[in-house]
Amino acid sequence: MMNFTGKLLIAPPKMKTGFWYKSVIFITEDHINGSMGLILNKRSSVTISDFTEQIGERLNIPGFIYVGGPVNIKALTMLHSSEWQGSNTMQVNNEFCLSSSDDLLPRLGDGDAPKHFRLFLGLCGWNPDQLQDEYDGTPPRDRNASWLIASADYNLVFNHDLKDQWLQSVEKSSNDFVQSIF
Repeated sequence: MMNFTGKLLIAPPKMKTGFWYKSVIFITEDHINGSMGLILNKRSSVTISDFTEQIGERLNIPGFIYVGGPVNIKALTMLHSSEWQGSNTMQVNNEFCLSSSDDLLPRLGDGDAPKHFRLFLGLCGWNPDQLQDEYDGTPPRDRNASWLIASADYNLVFNHDLKDQWLQSVEKSSNDFVQSIF
């Protein structure tokens, strides 16, 4: 069984339609109780500044809010580089953390921000063993349309977006696979 924590889950080219079409998902947790992740490349049309104004804050922070997934769509979380910590920060691995504290937006507004970050509403969730079954193509799933996987790095996670992020992730998945053979 593979531990997917800190990996990128990439919708395969054969997945032509649906919610997951050309999705790149960063897996934040994978354990006996299930798995969770954030879709990296589904940017909403709402800027961070517009979002904060809608919730009664007035912060001039550049960037957009991302749709992290179809679960818990009102929950705001931040995926970020690990040099920054909040009152509710979970270490994903040595490079990435996930934060969701009430003081998150005020700290960002005060300029107390991690070097790299992205804000999300919602997340992805899988029941125990579901993600492994999807990856393996365990029936009734189609093995030819199962998830691709790649290692995550700051550049791929934070410096790409939308279709470009998907294309770069597919390429990274191929390169990772070739490297695993040699």
